Amino acid sequence: MTLYTLPDGANDAMNRDRRRGADDGFTLVELLIVIALIVTVTAIGTPFYLSYQRAQETNGAARELMTVLSRARQLAITRSNSVSVETQTHPQNRWRLCTGTTTPCPGGIVTGPGTDASGWTIMDNRSRITQGPRITFNSLGSATATGTLRVQNSSQTGCLDVLVNPSGRIQLVGATACP
Repeated sequence: MTLYTLPDGANDAMNRDRRRGADDGFTLVELLIVIALIVTVTAIGTPFYLSYQRAQETNGAARELMTVLSRARQLAITRSNSVSVETQTHPQNRWRLCTGTTTPCPGGIVTGPGTDASGWTIMDNRSRITQGPRITFNSLGSATATGTLRVQNSSQTGCLDVLVNPSGRIQLVGATACP
């Protein structure tokens, strides 16, 4: 009976592989190259990430205001009464809903989760309201007092406008100039 034999030199290669063990590793040059690649990718990617983060901060604040305005419009329609959105700009950065058209809200303040006793809700993120006229929706959902609300990110590098048309349509647009 014949056993299978390995070709010449195969045992030497297997023994050589077995001898390599704890002494093996990466050379200093290989480690330095990997570290240099990581540093380069990080240096290139960090500014892009920070820019993206600031843009999302601004976008989130503008969409929060759009939600507030939509809620006010829906309340005006369902209650068959005018509902106003009153804002306070930086440094308060807050808003509230009230029934009626007078400013400041004399009464009929809408309170709920996230509001204080006076109906004020503070912006969720560090963005600022830099322009905030009072917006009023009538019982048909039309805006009797229209305007543009502007939000700006916390680093003051970008801003977005929330426009309210007389028809009650609410839209998000890029600001023409940031203060």
